[in-house]
Amino acid sequence: MSLFYLKNITSVIIEWRKKMNHNDMERPIIYNKPLQKEDFIEWMNEMVRKRIKIPFNIVLIFTALFYILFLVLTILGMKTVSIWYVLLVSICFITALFFQYGMPRILGQLRYNQYCFTRSNGNRTIVFFEDYLELKVGNEQITILPYGNIRKTAITEHLYVMAFPNYVQCIVRQDGFSENDFNIIQERINEKTKNGDK
Repeated sequence: MSLFYLKNITSVIIEWRKKMNHNDMERPIIYNKPLQKEDFIEWMNEMVRKRIKIPFNIVLIFTALFYILFLVLTILGMKTVSIWYVLLVSICFITALFFQYGMPRILGQLRYNQYCFTRSNGNRTIVFFEDYLELKVGNEQITILPYGNIRKTAITEHLYVMAFPNYVQCIVRQDGFSENDFNIIQERINEKTKNGDK
């Protein structure tokens, strides 16, 4: 008798949890934490370094091989490499370093300036509903972006980025949500993008 009673209580608790989780999935989640300059630099670092990873490595390897060859030939007394070639390779190497480390900072600063300009009209809020997110500035609704239109998502150390068509990106800080809310948003987005609702 007590085993039967225990099974019934367990099934009631499981049903209650399912209902609570379903209600959690439907409620809107509000995000209003402002982004900082460092957030945009972090995102640009992620984007730029991914795109130039292979070319940067090629330049790095070529430069290292060239300098080793130049050093060996100089030690052996065979001055067959012109100083102009050394200068050209050095300029290529410095340019690659700039694109790898300097460009993300510049692009991050530009994006942050744009973000500050849009924030000057009022506080920016993103409301995550069950099927879409809504961007508001002050009390005015700016746009609605359905999760089904998301092309890809990315997670960096502090950020969660959603990429939509036409180069529209929605960037939020992970610590702008409670852990449970962040997981709910990811579940909503994963469900819509995996089901082919695009």
